[in-house]
Amino acid sequence: MPEQLADGVYAIEAQFEDVPMQVYVIVGDSVAVIDPGVVTTPEHQLAAGLKELGLSLAQVDTVLVTHGHHDHFGGNGVMKAHNPNLRVLAHAHDAAWIQDVDRYLAESLGPLAPYWTPPAAHTDRIRRLCGDTVAVDEVLEHGQTIDLGRGHRLHVEHIPGHTDGHVAFFHERGKVLFTGDALQGHGTPLLRRPDFYPNYSSVTDYERSLDYFAACGAEIVGTAHANVCTAHRGAQIIADSRIHLAGVQDFLAARLREAGRLTRPEAVAAVLEAWPRYRMGPNVVRSVGAQLDNLVTVGSARRHDEPSAIYEWIA
Repeated sequence: MPEQLADGVYAIEAQFEDVPMQVYVIVGDSVAVIDPGVVTTPEHQLAAGLKELGLSLAQVDTVLVTHGHHDHFGGNGVMKAHNPNLRVLAHAHDAAWIQDVDRYLAESLGPLAPYWTPPAAHTDRIRRLCGDTVAVDEVLEHGQTIDLGRGHRLHVEHIPGHTDGHVAFFHERGKVLFTGDALQGHGTPLLRRPDFYPNYSSVTDYERSLDYFAACGAEIVGTAHANVCTAHRGAQIIADSRIHLAGVQDFLAARLREAGRLTRPEAVAAVLEAWPRYRMGPNVVRSVGAQLDNLVTVGSARRHDEPSAIYEWIA
């Protein structure tokens, strides 16, 4: 049963594999879906939830994509098949990934190649979950307002960090914040595997997104993978996110100070040993790299890029 968050605003539980996920529906003059999930989501959980609201996939005319990851845009092609007039909206910085799976894989995983190479099963799974891609019809800009009619107005906040083109949507009348994956907490708990490590490519950008979430005045927080929460619970997740950032930063600073020099693989191995709840994969490789680069930014370390990144303690 869809959960009503405000008048005309609903959350639909849409777990795939062992990954918890929520899809959001706003019913105004337009029927909008925020992040239609993976390729199987629309015709299963989303269609069932819409049916309980007296709606169908063919009546959805707007898809709002928070960012260019497969579990957020993978359902776009199926949505378009049910309504050829559907319009897809996303930020320019992520539009290329949403429209082209090959480019998505190359640009999201390619920079990690010196430190981690995805097994074929990893990329095959992503391709399968993406389905057919479609064009982004409208590019979203920071600060714009999306008017869906009947008083449903969404403020667009560009919050890079998780991806370069990540956006959050704030429902002004209902004071509902849709965070996508930009509110990481301690990561994504999985049902049958070690948890996903929090995923960010810039500590500074991630901290700015947390500052926005804390100040925006949301009374309800709709996350992608941590359910729907009250403002109080949302504040706890923001605090958890800051605790994680600070804890890993302090840990890496101490390790680097002790060792004098560290490679990214050495830092990743140390983090996974200290936090065994997490699995090895692109998230931890990317985020630990961001933490090491942040030590450079604050003047505690120096980075040497030949033959691959080595970090030297200088503070």
